[in-house]
Amino acid sequence: MASTRNQQVLATHRTRFEQQIVGGAEFNKLLREIDAHAYRFEQDKLDRKRWWIYITLPPNVRETFDLRLEVLCLSASYERVEPRTLTVIAERLRSHNARVDPDFAMLLTSDRDAADLVKRRRGQLAILTINAQELVSGSGLGIRERIAEIMTTHDHYDLTLPITEPAAFYGRQAEVAELGFALDRGQAVGVFGLRKAGKTSLLNFVAAQRKEKGKPVVWLDISVLQTAAAFQLEILEKCHNLVREFDLKPPKLMCLTRDGNPNPEAKIGTYWVRDLNALLDLLPDRLEIFVDEIDQAWPSRSNLGAEEAAAVLRCLTQLRGVVQSREADGKHGIGIVCAGVDPAIFEKPLIEGRDNLLYKFARLSFLSPMKRDEMQEMVRSLGKRMALRYSDHQTIDFLFQEFGGHPLLTRKVCSVAARQRPQNAIPWHVPLSALEEAAQMRGPNTPKSEVKDVLASFTEWFGDEAAMLPLLWSGDPQEQEEAREWAQSEPGMAAHLMSYGITDEGWAPRIHAMRALVVE
Repeated sequence: MASTRNQQVLATHRTRFEQQIVGGAEFNKLLREIDAHAYRFEQDKLDRKRWWIYITLPPNVRETFDLRLEVLCLSASYERVEPRTLTVIAERLRSHNARVDPDFAMLLTSDRDAADLVKRRRGQLAILTINAQELVSGSGLGIRERIAEIMTTHDHYDLTLPITEPAAFYGRQAEVAELGFALDRGQAVGVFGLRKAGKTSLLNFVAAQRKEKGKPVVWLDISVLQTAAAFQLEILEKCHNLVREFDLKPPKLMCLTRDGNPNPEAKIGTYWVRDLNALLDLLPDRLEIFVDEIDQAWPSRSNLGAEEAAAVLRCLTQLRGVVQSREADGKHGIGIVCAGVDPAIFEKPLIEGRDNLLYKFARLSFLSPMKRDEMQEMVRSLGKRMALRYSDHQTIDFLFQEFGGHPLLTRKVCSVAARQRPQNAIPWHVPLSALEEAAQMRGPNTPKSEVKDVLASFTEWFGDEAAMLPLLWSGDPQEQEEAREWAQSEPGMAAHLMSYGITDEGWAPRIHAMRALVVE
């Protein structure tokens, strides 16, 4: 009886879906053609233009595309699909039960530009867009063919921008826990590592987690803000927004109007700390500030110019003063997480002969490349979205040995290797030979060129340490041994080689593909 009742409810919701949604009936027909089963139709309670459909694919499709769990589909009756819609899908995948596949979803929409929007988000979301108008006109491919097409045309390894979707963030669980613990205690932490090692992605992930917990979060990027005044105003405006988000009445400020806009008559540099304290007094918890590109505030390293960088440095020093004074008064303070390449801003006691007031303000955390199991999860999960299989442990061993778990370098060689996929090979079990060939390719936008860029970046920041590499990795055993004894006896001479993942604990190459560039 219960089963009959459930079937009646399903039939009712399916009928409503087909009546309300353009292409709804045709979409269900597509599912029936491959014996897929839509077992649930749920109209969104917050937005009646959205329907959520839960689909079980037939065994042959599940096996071919490794979609063994249920597939989530969103039907969105919007003229234009905004990026926020894709984020809603990602949030649903992440928060839903374990029966739904976390790596793949569908989107039924009449917006012809939605497919391009999804393609621009490759590497973060794997979503099959189905155009409702095409279904109504009777054109288009079947579901199986559509899945095959998107998996062979969207390169999810080819991602160079920081990750913003938590579903696309892999590993780093120890670092995530460390930052969360520090923020809970109101400690300042500076995260430093190689170029494209995942620093911004880590900050994005932790910031999203903290927001979900209801924490007041502000995100700043010094390289975007460019000036000290912009830095000050950005903090005030975002804190003003937070106060309103918590349904509180903003205080009267000198630097902002009642609506939260900049006051053109105010002297920002004079009153911004006063205004910040007034806003902090209203927030229900400690403010958490995430600052990216923190090294842009170090005058000798900054692209802002020495004068403007020094002004931003003074802003950060004032922030430290706010933290200390509020802690002394027993008030909610500020937790700060920064990211950059060079930790000099917290590591050097002097700046141009004067005391550096940010010296040891933040605890340093160095982001070395990923661990082997974390790298493996990333490679296999992204590969699944492209109908690629990395089932042979030798392929994983090769990737980790050659690129040491560096996320960008690993994805790059996987991206290049995927171009060797034979036509109509779905799934394709990536052979070791494809990775070896990709790793040896020369020219721009190849794994070798990316390794060269990473090494060049490290050399630019830490030239003295980079100069030790030819000796540490020398083909002459005696020369190599002497260099390693020197590095061990003078830790300051090689302080970042190991922590940044250039070498392992024995001073041997962590990224083996880098050795050829050093000793050739």
